[in-house]
Amino acid sequence: MVRRALSWIKPIWALNALVTALAVTLYVLFVRRFTPLETPTIPWWILGIAILASEHFPMELHFRRSSHWFSATDMVLTLALLFASGTGAVAGMLLGAIAAFVLRRLAPVKTVFNLAQYALITCVAAIVVHHAAAADPGFGWVTWLGVLAATQLGGLITIVLLLAAIMLTEGGVSREQVRQMFGMDLLVTVTSTAIALVSAILWVERPEATPLIAIPVIIAFLGYRAYVAERKGHEKVKFLYEANRTLSESPEVAVAIEGLLERALEAFHAEQAEVILFSGDGGPPLRTALGAREAGSMEPVDPEIACALRALADTPDGPVALVAPFAGPIAAYLEQRGVRHAMLGVLRGENRVIGTIMLANRFGLVNRFLPDDTALFDTLAANASAALQYDRLEQAVGELRELQDQLRHQAHHDPLTGLANRALFSHQVREALEDGGDHEVAVMFIDLDDFKGVNDTLGHPVGDRLLKAVASRLVSAVRREDVVARLGGDEFAVLIRHPHDVERFAAELAQRTLHAFSPPVTLGDRVLNVGLSIGIATSHHSQSHSEELLRDADVAMYEAKEGGKRRYSIFTPAMRDAIVRRHDLKAELRRAIERRELLVQYQPIVDLATGRAISVEALVRWNHPDGGRIPPAEFIPLAEDTGLIVPLGAYVLQEACGHVAERHPDLQVQVNLSAIELEHPDLIQTVSGVLERTGIAPERLVLEVTETLLVKDAVRGGETLQQLRDLGVQLALADFGTGYSSLSYLRNLPLDTLKIAREFVEGLAFSEHDAAFVRLIVGLAKTVGLKVVAEGIETRAQLDMLREIGCDLGQGYYFAAPMDVDADWLSPAVAALS
Repeated sequence: MVRRALSWIKPIWALNALVTALAVTLYVLFVRRFTPLETPTIPWWILGIAILASEHFPMELHFRRSSHWFSATDMVLTLALLFASGTGAVAGMLLGAIAAFVLRRLAPVKTVFNLAQYALITCVAAIVVHHAAAADPGFGWVTWLGVLAATQLGGLITIVLLLAAIMLTEGGVSREQVRQMFGMDLLVTVTSTAIALVSAILWVERPEATPLIAIPVIIAFLGYRAYVAERKGHEKVKFLYEANRTLSESPEVAVAIEGLLERALEAFHAEQAEVILFSGDGGPPLRTALGAREAGSMEPVDPEIACALRALADTPDGPVALVAPFAGPIAAYLEQRGVRHAMLGVLRGENRVIGTIMLANRFGLVNRFLPDDTALFDTLAANASAALQYDRLEQAVGELRELQDQLRHQAHHDPLTGLANRALFSHQVREALEDGGDHEVAVMFIDLDDFKGVNDTLGHPVGDRLLKAVASRLVSAVRREDVVARLGGDEFAVLIRHPHDVERFAAELAQRTLHAFSPPVTLGDRVLNVGLSIGIATSHHSQSHSEELLRDADVAMYEAKEGGKRRYSIFTPAMRDAIVRRHDLKAELRRAIERRELLVQYQPIVDLATGRAISVEALVRWNHPDGGRIPPAEFIPLAEDTGLIVPLGAYVLQEACGHVAERHPDLQVQVNLSAIELEHPDLIQTVSGVLERTGIAPERLVLEVTETLLVKDAVRGGETLQQLRDLGVQLALADFGTGYSSLSYLRNLPLDTLKIAREFVEGLAFSEHDAAFVRLIVGLAKTVGLKVVAEGIETRAQLDMLREIGCDLGQGYYFAAPMDVDADWLSPAVAALS
């Protein structure tokens, strides 16, 4: 990426300071003592004039993203090394260069860079030549080779410094650049030094013949300038050819313009490039941009800005130069994009201006576009106009608009069902509320009952087919003017507008929708029963915001689910209060967990044969400071929904193990494990940490899981249970008989205990069916070596029946209610059996 101008000034000045310091050091230590090696001596001012002349007519070469030049300076340096003192050589080189750079109005950073470079090269070359001359008694081959070596070393230093400058200003340099620069410098330096040496030899041996050398020197100089000009012309032709080929061969206009801008950035050494196209049918202008600050393809642009740029560039004089500070309506546009200077031109069609093209911020050490750049840019604009034929452009803009319409449709519709999505539905609800008029507004919020089970058991492809079938049946069930949307997952919504009593009408429509789903949905060879829970909210209670209306309908839908599913519920403000209470409870529950304000109680589990309590089950309670005792049935589901069940479970586990370990040396403690905890990746670490901190033996901890928890993912759940079993803890399967009651659980899972659900214990005394079922469970458990715990024992009759059946253990209010940590956990159980 091309760096912005301000980002490389500081590194360049650091390089300048380093080179200057090195040159000054060499001058003070060595160069200032050097005297001329040969006569006649050349004064410093003559050297200065020669440097001024050579630097005023340089031969510039471009290497991709950078430009620099060669001159006859090497010839002047060669003569200075032989016929001037060290001080005279340095003074002549620097003063002449200063004069040349001032006349050329070179940027300060480049002026200092070149002066420091000349000073360093002159000092290094003088040291090399004077050391060679010290070993040569006369003006012979040793001195001549020393001069050649010195100028080559100077050329090497020049290339190294230029590469450093390019890396600091542009961020990198290619191998091809390095190869070309070294090759060109070697050729120029050897040629210039050889000519200068021949001149020097003639000056020393035959002064009168010296003017003859000017003829080949002038011819070589002019020939080299012609070569450079020819090379630049060839590069321009090559660029225009490649640009035209890009435009003509690209199958799409957008791709063609991007290719054109990419080549223009490289050819003109620019940071930014953009093309704005104008539609012939009055559509918005479209902008394609490339560069350091931004990039985009065929994006709409402010018509006022586009027209202002077109008016500015549409002149008979060709491209317009823009230099900060800018004026008019384009000022903010250009400043926002960091434009400092630019060339702006128009793309002309047969009958109108079809667009504008702009290149901005020439980078590197040259900080402006040159007249040659403007001429080439004008040609580029003309060729681009011809290549972007009018009919092709109109076709491309039309295709782009069609694509934009498709994207706009996709952005507002569900890709699976084709219904409106949440964004479009919310917008239409908002419009309906703002429109008001004679119509009242209602929203039906619809959720599929138990849809997750379809995905889990039959797979997501079947779930997707079911969602499409549901969408189709919903559209058929409602009126044509009603808006049906899929909000996400298995949630749908319907927007209803009705002249009067919209609540009654929405209720009738909800009833009709439920009836429409009475027949099962057929998916190939599968027949699925689909139930809906529907919540209705009207503008009577939610008049201000669409989000509020949707939220109220969602609240009513959950009320329908809690009421038994396959039904509808109409929103009332009391429901909103319940949601607010639920939200407040969530925040208070979080604080209660953090402050360890929850209470853990313990209910004994009794050996039915001896009456001795062998274990206690830990049960969490919440005594709210304002709301009193909050039942677990209210805050445990809240904790599961919000993810707080993980820290809550860890708290209960820590408290229970700590209390039991402190009070009884042999008593077991049973702790419930939720589905979310079982799936949590830190469960094993949490359990092992509690065992280590409390010091309780692993076999004294019993973790309870439910059947429904295992149905969700039996394989993964079984793996986690095995990891817990490997820690040494015991495992119990609770509520057996209320779920799928798969015998594979008893055979495959590492269980120790089976707990019979209280529903079956309640019917023992009066239901033969329940008694037979409990007898079956007990026999089955004993067969596979599991202990059996009967939950919910409340009467003596239930206890006697369980003893007769052969049940091992039991718990319930008949023995003891859950007790605080400081209560006597053992005595009530013994008393109940006495």
